[in-house]
Amino acid sequence: MQQNHNGYLNYELPESWCAEENEDQLVLYNPNGEGAMVLSFFNVLSNEMSLEEQIIVMAKKFLDKNAIKLKGSLILVNTEEGKTVLYGEGTTCDAWFMKLWLVAKKRKIVFATYESEQKTDEIKICDSIVNSFCFVYGNF
Repeated sequence: MQQNHNGYLNYELPESWCAEENEDQLVLYNPNGEGAMVLSFFNVLSNEMSLEEQIIVMAKKFLDKNAIKLKGSLILVNTEEGKTVLYGEGTTCDAWFMKLWLVAKKRKIVFATYESEQKTDEIKICDSIVNSFCFVYGNF
């Protein structure tokens, strides 16, 4: 099911999933699922660093602040659609599974996380949601 956030981000949400917005975040989840995705939205305020550098710094600060142990390295990808995507997975200090994605284009950054007690196939659905992110060009 096609969704839109604030007029600039389109994304696909599976029929069985729900989207709840509050002031600063969007929460995506399956009521019968294992975990939840939390999306936060940012604007690039400075051109002192490249977009890639900015999202790497954001990810590292988040990982350090939340004591996330990465499994492997963060992976940076530039897509054919002009999006820059940084992602990685690991465990929280409580040994929960966690994956993060930072998806950016021009001056917009979407910071998404997913947590569940353990890694399950639900993460594939989360990956497909993130892969569906489409920034609406004229609105930013």
